[in-house]
Amino acid sequence: MKNIIGIKFWGVFLLAVVFFACTEKQSYVYQEKMNEGVEYSLKHRNDSSSVWNTAGWWNSANVLTALIRYAEVSGEYDKILTVVDDVYQRASHYELKGSDGKFICYFDSFINDFYDDEGWWALAWIKAFEVFGNAEYLEMAKVIFADMTTGWDDTLGGGIYWKKNPLEYKNSIANNLFALTAIRLYKLTEEDVYLHWFLKEVDWYLSTGLYNEDKQIIEDGLSKDGSPNREGHYTYNQGVAIAVFTEMYLYSKEQKFLDIAVRLADSAIKKEFVTVNGVLSEKRIDIAEGNDGVQFKGIFIRHLAFLYSVTKNEEYKQFILTNADSILNNNYNLVSRSFGCHWEGPFKEKGVAANSSALECIIEAFNLSD
Repeated sequence: MKNIIGIKFWGVFLLAVVFFACTEKQSYVYQEKMNEGVEYSLKHRNDSSSVWNTAGWWNSANVLTALIRYAEVSGEYDKILTVVDDVYQRASHYELKGSDGKFICYFDSFINDFYDDEGWWALAWIKAFEVFGNAEYLEMAKVIFADMTTGWDDTLGGGIYWKKNPLEYKNSIANNLFALTAIRLYKLTEEDVYLHWFLKEVDWYLSTGLYNEDKQIIEDGLSKDGSPNREGHYTYNQGVAIAVFTEMYLYSKEQKFLDIAVRLADSAIKKEFVTVNGVLSEKRIDIAEGNDGVQFKGIFIRHLAFLYSVTKNEEYKQFILTNADSILNNNYNLVSRSFGCHWEGPFKEKGVAANSSALECIIEAFNLSD
């Protein structure tokens, strides 16, 4: 009897050793490729503008956010802080050029003609403040948010526009970025003005039909008559909305808001935005390969990881790990040492934006594999 017990004990022990060895090995693989993805981002930064070659203005805010998150999970603070400081100092007075390379104008304080662009930069500086503690970053986010409030009017009952000069199109991404910036500024400052905007925005958003309760999907925006535009569905809209409703739950403690976030996440990862192998994908190839769309999937993963931190739902963790493994196996190039835009493959290089999008998934996988 003792021999049987002993055999069982050593069998369980050996299985545990094998399990932890495999986990440690995979964590090392994530770390190695994560570091390579970061190096690719760093070496493609423009020496003049300090933002990223082959990535657009709003994309650069997300590239920066990915690098800040990398510092947070890897502990490589000094390496990334130099980049963050440089972007803060030099890109705050940004020279806009046309497609012909000729000067058009300067943008100051990360403010331009698109309210969604401003939201990405505000959230990047909020994250920079959280990780590095420089109060200037938080003040910059406040300045940007103040400008975003100028995009609100009572047309269609409220909400901010996507574009100014002239004001055009009230859409999901601008409004959810507005809400997310507001609540995160409130959590850091406890200033009621930010809470006011957050609650006002969420209340308006839920009245619009932009959250499609039948399909559990986020509609892109509102037509001029106020009806939801049902022609565009993108992973980043789903992701940012997940974060907004998760934040609303954390503030209000009302389960209904977390339920919305969970339903949106489940719809995305089980039905709407996945291949048959469970890999995150845009609905249209032109979006997946487009200058904007290459950034979308990483944004989704960033916010799914936030939802996981609240729910500890094992399905979300496994989805992130599955996608990270697919990226490493099917979407990594040994020559450029970078990631492409199709997470299930084949590899197609689309520059810094696509690389940083996939990098966000590897970063979160590394964080979850510890």
